Formats: sequence, C-alpha cells, structure tokens
Amino acid sequence: MSLRLLSLSGANVVGIIVACAIGVVGCSKVDSFSPAAHTLIIGVKSDPRALNPLYLDGSTAQRIGGIGFSFLTHYDPHGNQMPEVAMQVPSVENGGVSGGGTVITYHLRKDVRWQDGEALTSRDVLFTYRAIMSSANAVPSRTGYDHVASVEAPDPYTVVVRLKRPFYPIVSEFFGGDSNQTILPAHLLARFKSLDHVAYNAAPIGSGPFVFTRWRHDDRIDAVANKRYFLGRPALDSVVLRTIHNSSTMVTQLATHEVNATLGADVSDLAALRALRGYRVLVTPFNGFLYISFNQQNPVTSDLAVRRAYALAIDRSALVSKVTQGAYLADTGLRGLFTWAYDPSAGNIPYDPRRAATILTKDGWLPGPDGIRVRNGQRLELQLAVTAGRRSEGELAVLIAAEERAIGIDVSIKSYSFEQMYAQDGPLYGGRYQVALASDISYYNGDAAWFVACDQRAPNGFNVARYCNAAVDRALDRAESSFDRATQVRAYAFVQRQLLKDLPFYIICQQTEIDVIPSNLVGFEPSLSATPFTTVARWRFR
Repeated sequence: MSLRLLSLSGANVVGIIVACAIGVVGCSKVDSFSPAAHTLIIGVKSDPRALNPLYLDGSTAQRIGGIGFSFLTHYDPHGNQMPEVAMQVPSVENGGVSGGGTVITYHLRKDVRWQDGEALTSRDVLFTYRAIMSSANAVPSRTGYDHVASVEAPDPYTVVVRLKRPFYPIVSEFFGGDSNQTILPAHLLARFKSLDHVAYNAAPIGSGPFVFTRWRHDDRIDAVANKRYFLGRPALDSVVLRTIHNSSTMVTQLATHEVNATLGADVSDLAALRALRGYRVLVTPFNGFLYISFNQQNPVTSDLAVRRAYALAIDRSALVSKVTQGAYLADTGLRGLFTWAYDPSAGNIPYDPRRAATILTKDGWLPGPDGIRVRNGQRLELQLAVTAGRRSEGELAVLIAAEERAIGIDVSIKSYSFEQMYAQDGPLYGGRYQVALASDISYYNGDAAWFVACDQRAPNGFNVARYCNAAVDRALDRAESSFDRATQVRAYAFVQRQLLKDLPFYIICQQTEIDVIPSNLVGFEPSLSATPFTTVARWRFR
C-alpha cells in the first residue's frame, strides 16, 4: 500500500515546542546503544514519504501514527477495540451506535492537547475527515470514510458520524485501529486549500506520545517524549527510526548496537537474529500476507487458465518452509486477509504441476523447442515484479521462477525498491506489471473490500489486481451492512471461495511479525493487529 510521491519541504513548522525538542536531540548522543540514555533506536526498512499520516499507509502509517499522533480508538495487543481520544468505543449497547447502525456518536476526552498546547476538539476530527475526502489532497485511500454521509461536531467534545447505510467496520476504520488516518490539528492546517506540499508534512505537531524533532531523509527520524501526552509522559526519553534498506545490514547494525531494535524483520534473517546476544526475538502471526498478484488488465494474465496453471505449479508449503524457516504459515494465507472471518473449509490451491501443464495445453499453449510454451507465435513469458532488499521475497521469486519454467512458463524477475514498488505511480498501483510478488496488511475487522471490491481498483484503492466480480461485491455489501456475526461469516465464506475460483491473486502464506528488541526492554507487546506501536508510551528499559 502506498501513495503518490510528494515533493516535501524540509522546513520546520514554526512552534516553540519543535524548536526546544530539536535542541534536546542535538545534545543527545543516540548513535550508539546506551540503555541509560533511555533512547530506543529502531531499524526500519524504508523512509516514509511524509510524517503526516494523511499520506501514509500500511506499517509505515501505523509506525508514524502510533509514535506521534492519536486515534479515536485503537486495538490492544490482543485485537480488542479500545478507546483513545474517544471516551469509549461506540456500540449498540452503550448507545454509541444508533439509527439502525447508521449513526455513530463519539464523546471525546477533554484532556487531550496538541504538542503545542492547543486543545484537541471535535473541530479537529471534522477537519481531518474533510481533508481525507477532499480531492485537493492526494491521499492513498478513502476506504471506510467513503461510507460516511456527513460528520457533525455539535459541541467541542462530541462527534456524530452519519453513514450512507449500515456499515459495521466503521468504528475500527473511522480514526480507529484499522485506519491509516490519525487526527490532524485544524488550528495549524485549516488555512491550506491543499495539504500536499505544506511544511507540516515534514515537521508535524501531533497529539501522540512522542514529538518528531528531526528528519534526515532516507537516514533517520528523531522523536522525543511528549510531556503533554494525555496518557502520561512516555517512559522512554526518545525514539529514533533509522532507515536500513538491506536486511543483512540490519543484522550487522543490531550486532554492533548502531540500532537496538527492529520491528518486522526479514524472515530470512531469523536464524542470525536469534544468534544475537542481548536481544529477544518475538515471532507473532498477524493480519499480514504474502501474495502473487495477477494484473487483470494484462492480455496474458487476464486469462484464468494461465493464472490457475501458474498457481498450481508452486509448491507453496515446501517453498515457504524453506525460505521462512517455518516462521510463515503456508496453509492459512486467507486468514492473513480475512482475520476472524477466515474459513478454513474454503480450501486452497494444491501443488499439481501435471494438472497445470494440462490446463495450459488445453488453453492452446504448447511446448516449444526449448520447453517454453507458445500460442499463436507468442511465447509464454511473464515478468515477476519483486521488492529489492527483501531477501525472503527475492529467494521466493527465484524458486517460483524455476517451478514455472518446469511447466513451460518463462518467468523473468524485475526488482524495484520499496519506494518504487508501492508508489502510487509505481508498477503495482500504476498497473505496469504482469505478475507481482507483494505483501500487505489487512484490516483486522475481517472486511476485505479494500483489497477486492470493484470500487477499490488501483489507483483508486488497494485492489492492485484490478479485480471486479459483481457477486463478490454483493456479498461484501451483505457482510458490511449487517451487525449479525453469522450473516457476516456466511458472506465472507462465499467471497473466499469465489476468490479461489477467480484467482485474481494467489496468497502464498500468512506472515508473522518478527520483532527484535533489547532483552532489557519491558512494556513491549507484540500485536495481533499488525502494530505494536499502540503501546510505545509504555516501553522502558529495566
């Protein structure tokens, strides 16, 4: 998941808190491991395109949002919805959900302040919603928010959301744990027609536990504890994010203590990470999945026979076990997408290269002199796009290419940087690919519309396969509009079976979060809902 590359200004937002915080960081030595300094230096795989969550998505949005900003609600490490800026999680039982599921009411805490001292109020929530929906802002997705008919702020601490129709995921998607979007400060941003190029994007003021104080592009981001944080001053004095694109370099810098943590480490490095002294390695299944996407607008991969043969040729279990050292789960890939709504009885695609060859032959693809299949003078050649620097994905790509060649498909591998691969105008979202090996993080609420619905086809959403099936859309609508769990389960089970028939993508495995933290760091909790940063204010060194 990604967004349009932005031309960001490096200028700081004028504000005394930022100036003071920069002074603190400038005097702190954080480039070497020193628990006594109460600084956690976290190695991350990529540099964000902004420090404004309005323009972020996926794990990057969760990381930046969790460190510097606040949500109305969030998930705890066990996947339960919890209040944050909201006083309580709206429900039918507490009256927060009414009107047959079309009216959601939030009552806000009165002690939340922006890092410059201004109060956070309903005006900020209303402003941020309008910023998300404004065509003047190049946001990566409006999923969830596009179900909203109107948002009202009847008083400074009440927000009323009216929906176009009942939509059960709204509480987790409206500035909640399934949203990339955090609340933004109206008093700093409301005067701008567009936020795409404002200085705030590089030096934001949030309401979260840490204040961003310095950003060296593609190098490091510094943040210091927010003394005004409404849930209490964080236990750590500062957090540093160091950009390290190469996974082997990440291991080396952990060993030398140039960084002292990494979250979401490359699974290929698991053995090396476990051999490091002074660290804990936590492996947690979560709502992430690794998949092969077939571009439905490409003349070759729009052919279901080619897609099915491609999937049948992959010995998924053997490859995943070999490359991930058994850490990823080859048989529960759909659980990574559907979370609690996963239906194990939906089945999966078996490894059957003989059947794959038969399907291609019936489809008119016949073996040529060199074993590569040909139809009407065209060789069956497919390019597989992968992300450079992710060693596990690179290794999988090479093995997949070998298995495809065994049934007569010539697969070449094209590598892109993370920033290129997931850019709004990159191969995935720009539609300039045939087959791609990619990874994604699903919403924890079970709804997969963001990934498969017709109206979410890229570049308008995250449906990078550009898949569209009216029956799937109707089933998604049935699930989303019902607050009855049994109805949701039946509808999502149908969607899973239909996806296995249509094969717009082939999920290789459910991913696990691999977190490496200092042995003396406490308060850290790996999360079922993809990000541990909901607890960052409680992290501390013993």
